[in-house]
Amino acid sequence: MKIKILLLVMLCVNAFAAQKKASSEELEFVVSGWAAWMRGAVIVNGQKAKVHRDSEDYFNDLNYGGSGELILRNSSMVLLGAVDYFDNISSDVTVNGQQGSLDSSELIGCIAVGYPLGSGYSTMDFFIGLQTLRMDNTLQVTGSTKQSQSTDIYDVVFMMRLKQELFSNCYLNIPLSLGGGYLSDSEFVYDVAVQLMYQFGDSFDVRAGYRISGYDFSEDASATDFYQQGYTLGLGMTF
Repeated sequence: MKIKILLLVMLCVNAFAAQKKASSEELEFVVSGWAAWMRGAVIVNGQKAKVHRDSEDYFNDLNYGGSGELILRNSSMVLLGAVDYFDNISSDVTVNGQQGSLDSSELIGCIAVGYPLGSGYSTMDFFIGLQTLRMDNTLQVTGSTKQSQSTDIYDVVFMMRLKQELFSNCYLNIPLSLGGGYLSDSEFVYDVAVQLMYQFGDSFDVRAGYRISGYDFSEDASATDFYQQGYTLGLGMTF
């Protein structure tokens, strides 16, 4: 699978280089913070840990992460690279009826190549890419020793990015990603956000919204099946 990642990177770079002389390029960089909750179940060394969240501790259960995106665009092609990172996700869990705790960290990376549609007030980009997840988990069940496991997951994803002007300098921004199944480790992987974005001139924007992202391995009842959702706040820069 690592060879597939390398081949995709080389394909994206070569394809964009072939288009470079034909039109001008635009580089966009976005950095975001993400405050989210984790739900679902995670497998650690064969033990299924079901995550519990108390609705009364809605904000106390928040976990914080960061995201970065780099988008290179010309009139006929778009390249995207993205990374998300969560550290010290602490969850109360049950394992076969026993109470426990789960500490997790996540590193998600994605590289994709796509085609742009529209310009000015409304744009829509379509991509195909490869997404990776590195997840480190430490499980502590009451009365038992700690157990740790790291998991690497690779998935083919199809993506869409919509940017629609609502009124002067204010936009609706909807990034959507769906994947898994064929040539993937997950049965289904998804990521969608709805954001309001305010643009300052041609170079800067501020965006805020809500995002949900998850992995589904439900063809195997003993497999990991989790998602996380929460609020995002980001800053975009265009060069």
